[in-house]
Amino acid sequence: MSDLPLLVVVTGPPASGKSSLARDLARELEIPFLSKDEFKERLYEVFGNDGEVEERVERAALAILFSVAGSELDAGVSVLVESNFDAESDVEPFRELDRARDLRLVQIHCGGPTDRLVEHFAERAGAGKRHEGHDDDPEDAAEVRRKLEAGVWEPLELPGELIALDVLTKDADVAELADRTRAAGR
Repeated sequence: MSDLPLLVVVTGPPASGKSSLARDLARELEIPFLSKDEFKERLYEVFGNDGEVEERVERAALAILFSVAGSELDAGVSVLVESNFDAESDVEPFRELDRARDLRLVQIHCGGPTDRLVEHFAERAGAGKRHEGHDDDPEDAAEVRRKLEAGVWEPLELPGELIALDVLTKDADVAELADRTRAAGR
């Protein structure tokens, strides 16, 4: 087994099943789990969630995520990060993490058929179970479709192995995924 820390990046569009998968995978791998949404929720609790803070909270949550991930990796600790990372604007911070340290990188991309992803987003938004700071609304499904079709949440162009999954229509075997993730980059 390699002594290099592992950076696991779980990404994909909203409501693609990535958060649940990431949490289960981090537990199976026994590594820290960092979620942009969880950072955002704590920031909303401190600063409120009116529209004026939304963009700053988003930027702050990403900055915290990349900073904590870098600190963990610097300490030789593998880490799993999860979010609907943007295929354009969120690639460079990952490349910088990779350039600045010796590590193994595995990206797990949760995707699926556009219609199913949009439908699942609308269902989740309508259920009202997420933190109010996310301001999810079923009517946002049209915007989610537009961004999916524009490729905003496609796999990131990163070094390392890419594992593509559709966890909305097929259950993932987390133990098998953990084994595959551990084996990457050896």
